[in-house]
Amino acid sequence: MVPPVAGEEQKNVPDAKRFSVDRSAGLAGQYQVACNPEENVLFVSGSYNHTKTHGTLCATIARINADTLQIEKTATLPVIPENNPELAHLFQAQAAYGLAADNERGLLWTGGTRTNSVTAYSQKDLSLVWDSLALGVEMLTPRELYVAPNGAVLVTGMGGYQVISAPNAEGERKVSALQGESPAMLLGPVADETRSLLYIPNIMRDEIWVVDMNTWELVRRLPVIGGEDTNTPVGVHGVEIDSSRGELYVSAQGREGKNGGLYVLSLEGERLDYLPFGKMPTDILLDAERHLLYVADFGGKGEAAVAGGGTITVINTLNRTIVEIAQVAPTRINHQVLLKDGSVIAVDKAGDYPAAEVPYVLDANSGEYYEAAEETRPGEPPRPIARDGIAKVYMP
Repeated sequence: MVPPVAGEEQKNVPDAKRFSVDRSAGLAGQYQVACNPEENVLFVSGSYNHTKTHGTLCATIARINADTLQIEKTATLPVIPENNPELAHLFQAQAAYGLAADNERGLLWTGGTRTNSVTAYSQKDLSLVWDSLALGVEMLTPRELYVAPNGAVLVTGMGGYQVISAPNAEGERKVSALQGESPAMLLGPVADETRSLLYIPNIMRDEIWVVDMNTWELVRRLPVIGGEDTNTPVGVHGVEIDSSRGELYVSAQGREGKNGGLYVLSLEGERLDYLPFGKMPTDILLDAERHLLYVADFGGKGEAAVAGGGTITVINTLNRTIVEIAQVAPTRINHQVLLKDGSVIAVDKAGDYPAAEVPYVLDANSGEYYEAAEETRPGEPPRPIARDGIAKVYMP
């Protein structure tokens, strides 16, 4: 287990009315969180200080105890050359961004947004078991992933999606060509497994793609029109489905201060309701058993006081009313996952926990990992590895 260090004590944020929040230090540069409820563990991907001109020297996947929120183990990610030709003499980590758990097969699937790669790791020891780069497989720029019941993996991203087939008897997988219709930037899929359909937000065209899971073909596109201004983009981000109620729930970032919040659609795409709220609503999570939606607000740019966000808006799906707005982090909640007891795990990118020594910092010259509290990039001053938060939100 990685022990806590000074300055990373749990931050309890109780509210006298309806909720409590336990928040602790997580990884630097957190992206997504996945859960294995049978093992009572979480998995979080983190990639720190990447830019358009260079990759990252600090990246990992962490296994975290779902009760204590303490890091138990971190992965050593593959080391590859920098993408930028001007930095070809340097190394980068093949970082993990999007994350999806295949609990039946004990796998974690990750997308490398900066390296156009997809990898799979063992949940047991976080060892690498499949790597598109090592296999020479051409991938899109990935964003998020969905694992089908048979073990196939759909990867969304720039231009559409690709499908990694379920393994054959020899354990081999095939990867489809890029599928879809441009322009497209696809985000997180949600499945209606009873109807074998996937619903995928396309943020570039404010629509939800419907994909047949039997053929992996795009069969429909459901447009999302602005609830406040039909001539202003919506900025669709996340989607959830309650197939028993025949409803889709779409979170929207909004544009120009308009059209953000929650859209409720029928499965055929008819708008049933619109709830405006938030600064930049992004990730959405449904607890169908308790009829609750959790919509995370990422916030804007700048320091937390200016950026805003960091809240989770809780919505009752039966009457479509806001139950509570919980302040969970200073700003920038990025992703959520639901636990069996109804509590919600949220990871953020607030960066408000102090730097601490971590064992997954890469030397750009040698390509070797070492333990440090700072990232040292050639030609730049050392940069403290400030960490983000991971929170457990309890709702009655």
